Amino acid sequence: MNARREPGYEFDKTSLMEYNHMSFGGPPVTTETIEEADELLRSDEKESAVEAEVLSAPPKLVYSRLLLRFTRKLLLAVVDKWDSHVLTIDKVAPPKWKNKPAGRILEFCILHLAMSEIVVLGTRHQIVINEAIDLAKRFCDGAAPRIINGCLRTFVKDFSGSSVAQASDANQKFDMVLGILAVAQHFKQTFR
Repeated sequence: MNARREPGYEFDKTSLMEYNHMSFGGPPVTTETIEEADELLRSDEKESAVEAEVLSAPPKLVYSRLLLRFTRKLLLAVVDKWDSHVLTIDKVAPPKWKNKPAGRILEFCILHLAMSEIVVLGTRHQIVINEAIDLAKRFCDGAAPRIINGCLRTFVKDFSGSSVAQASDANQKFDMVLGILAVAQHFKQTFR
């Protein structure tokens, strides 16, 4: 099935089983002996080779169609809401991040992804915030997970407040339409 989608590419699917999708950086590693250091180096090289195999393979061979569709939806949502989220991020991000945005590109990308997933895709904010924190733990410096958590919680609080206002406006419009329909129905019956 996958072979016809990517002709000529050989992908060892056993490497998917070996690949650690949740490998987070940890504290610095120390060794007591040269043998331990050599063993650790061999282990890291093996993990790097597996990671290179998985990450360089065509996405259609590695990821399910469901995941690829979700990824496409999420990226389109990010593009769609980019401008409004830039303004929101400018309000919730700490001044240190705004002064050097190039140094915080990963953090800003995580915020854009999370905000788009909440607003456009409708994923529950608790899930999205936890995923964003996990991404920050894996790819950003030590303070980023806490700051991203705070930024997203502020965003959710502001967003849910505006959503309630929008829902209230929608309910008022719906009530008005129902009233107009009732009047129209009354006139229709009166002038028969």
